[in-house]
Amino acid sequence: MKWVSWPQAGRGFPLGVQASRLRWGKGRPRPVRGGGNMNCVNGSDGAGTPRPRAQARRLHSQGEPVRPCARVCFLLVLLLSPLFAQDRPALTPQAAQLFNSAVDAFRAGKLDTAIERMRQAEKAAPGQPDVTLYLGLFLYEQANDSAEAQRHLEAALPRFPGHPDLPLKLLNSYLLTGKYDRAAQLVSSLKSRLEQDPRFGFNVIYTLVHYGQLGPAQAELTEQSRRLQAEVQFLGGLIAANSGQKAEALGLFEKAQQNAFPPPSSRQTALLADALFQLQEYRRAAESYEVYLKHYPNERLYAFRAALCHYGIADFQKAKQGFEQLLVQTPPTPEVNYYLGATLIELKQVAEAGAYFQAELKQNPRSFKALTKLAYLSYLEGEDEQCQQRLAKSLALNPDWFESHVVSGLLQTRQGQNEQAIRSFEKAIAQEPGYPKAYYQLSIAYKRAGNDAKAQAALETYNRLQSAETVRAAEALGMPVAKEQR
Repeated sequence: MKWVSWPQAGRGFPLGVQASRLRWGKGRPRPVRGGGNMNCVNGSDGAGTPRPRAQARRLHSQGEPVRPCARVCFLLVLLLSPLFAQDRPALTPQAAQLFNSAVDAFRAGKLDTAIERMRQAEKAAPGQPDVTLYLGLFLYEQANDSAEAQRHLEAALPRFPGHPDLPLKLLNSYLLTGKYDRAAQLVSSLKSRLEQDPRFGFNVIYTLVHYGQLGPAQAELTEQSRRLQAEVQFLGGLIAANSGQKAEALGLFEKAQQNAFPPPSSRQTALLADALFQLQEYRRAAESYEVYLKHYPNERLYAFRAALCHYGIADFQKAKQGFEQLLVQTPPTPEVNYYLGATLIELKQVAEAGAYFQAELKQNPRSFKALTKLAYLSYLEGEDEQCQQRLAKSLALNPDWFESHVVSGLLQTRQGQNEQAIRSFEKAIAQEPGYPKAYYQLSIAYKRAGNDAKAQAALETYNRLQSAETVRAAEALGMPVAKEQR
């Protein structure tokens, strides 16, 4: 891609690049009705930070003079935007006085005085980012091709990466002065923002086209087209997932990921993980949650879901690690104790599991799941009476919890109540038709009752279900699964 020289007599932003026309309400900016232009910079700083209450005027384009009062009104709003969006600059009293005096001079339309006083503020507080930013913007307004303005804008950009117009002004100044290598480096450094803010990306393309940088403009336009297509595919996948169209959803997600969407650090990665979880694609969901958590390690909800996925696909050591990490955080995440106890049972560390179910009951006395697990521990210890008491409490809270009926069937089998055990296992299957263990226990009960045909049918169903990883995961998580298809 070649950056070429292009004769340019005018100054200012190219045609098509325009400042935001916003009206402020409660919370976030919203577009002004009427008089708008589709070529507008987004109404935020690119990082979700809203701009102050104002309606910006249109930036002048090539060859179009702007009245001084209009220019001053617009630029005052533009330059003060980051100041309102952030804390006031930490300045010495002298520097703060000079800073405010420069702003007052700018408000009065005295640009030269504003620059002089901001320079004095810079001497009083060297390297202060807000002073550097505003001095660079003032100098740019005085002369778009100012090398001094470029230096200040370059210094400010790392501290204000989401500023609505700073990068566009710097790019415009580079191209105006023929600094094509720096322009190329700037566009390359803006990759993350270009990926996340299509409106900003289009404004960059307008600027490149205006200065005849057609190769770079075409390359960025191709990238923007790919990103937008990928996001359309991703949204289609979300719609399909929520409509229960699994094959359609997975196909669209795959196409979006081939086009590098969603970006790993974006919130859409969490949406993808949730959709995969909903579709019972637990292994892929776990991978997406972990990618997201690398960028947002304090998101406990997604850390919990990642641990659930590992539990569901029988990666119990990793599940245990995830639940233990959540357990030390406050306030406690609901059901972490329950799933950590269940994980310990799967790891054959049964003696340690009971304490976590008791902790879950302490947090939530109505946890029928924890009561059922405690009943199962009592069954394993041969405490039949205690097992029965805990089952009675669990069933009183939720008579439809399938695992309670499985434990009831196990206890009844031990006590020689084979017919009652068959009914309990059948109740479990009625509530959860895809639960393999219930079929296995039912096949044993039918065998004892002398019904070999039904015993064989139940065993075949168990073998068929047990071979499916998604069913195994749903079973472990106690989640609904699709009815068994014959």
